[in-house]
Amino acid sequence: MRLHMYFGWLLGILVLTGSVHAAILIDGYTPNTNDRFTNNANFIAAQFDLSGIGQTAGGRWATLVSPNVVVSANHFPPSGTVNFYPTNNPNSTAVTRTIVSSVKVGSTDLWLGVLSSEVPSSIRTYNFATTFISGTPPTATGFFVTNAGPFQGANAYLVGISPSPTSGSQSQAIGRNLITGFAENVPFEGNTDNDSLILNYDPVGNASYTVFESHFVVNDSGAPMFIDQGGDLLLLGTNAFVGPDSGPVQFSGVNYIGNQASFVNNFISVNAVPEPSSISLAVFSIVAALVFTRRRSR
Repeated sequence: MRLHMYFGWLLGILVLTGSVHAAILIDGYTPNTNDRFTNNANFIAAQFDLSGIGQTAGGRWATLVSPNVVVSANHFPPSGTVNFYPTNNPNSTAVTRTIVSSVKVGSTDLWLGVLSSEVPSSIRTYNFATTFISGTPPTATGFFVTNAGPFQGANAYLVGISPSPTSGSQSQAIGRNLITGFAENVPFEGNTDNDSLILNYDPVGNASYTVFESHFVVNDSGAPMFIDQGGDLLLLGTNAFVGPDSGPVQFSGVNYIGNQASFVNNFISVNAVPEPSSISLAVFSIVAALVFTRRRSR
């Protein structure tokens, strides 16, 4: 079902250079309801474990999809040290890891990084979408938004830089938005396979408006977007682009991870750290083989 055509020239990446503070737009925002590290009981995502959402000292995003693999946006990737906080208490001690290698996922804007070591069990890793979605290919003038399959109309949790004057690895705000649809191969950053979820920024009174309606702004790139699936967070992708600053249709675009699930799972498998028992067994087998060979040679 074709829902709407979005014109390609309206796209903008979510990157801002310099020290200007730019934050996610959240309708009805307050620090108590939307800022993670206010650590308030009224925080809209207080029921979830957000410890796997990491940031660098410069505020770039890295979200755990395994104990040692993080996902972000290729056009605004993190580097160096990433901080993960086990609770929403701003005074909690961060678990720090260093990004040691990374890869761009095919011709998408998804980015995967490998950490220097696994995080402890106090830090959460997230399940991610694996459903394949297809839609109408773009034309020379724009892209089409079609049905998002099982995620159509879902009320998502959007993560971005806090509107409060905070910075660094504790600038995390969360808003909501209903998923408008899916876009096949959005022409963005020269990528040819950039499948995306689209979320319109609707005004109050619109049928698709939701409480704490949100819209990405520069520097939100790479932050995760989730839905609540059975009381647990499911990662759908990472923040990527926005529509026009003004006009009849303002929208946010998310790099959909589900169509790249095989690549991501393979990357996780290749970079997995072996269990200590497996290492011990392998060493024992090698030593035993050497001893047996030595005895046979006498």
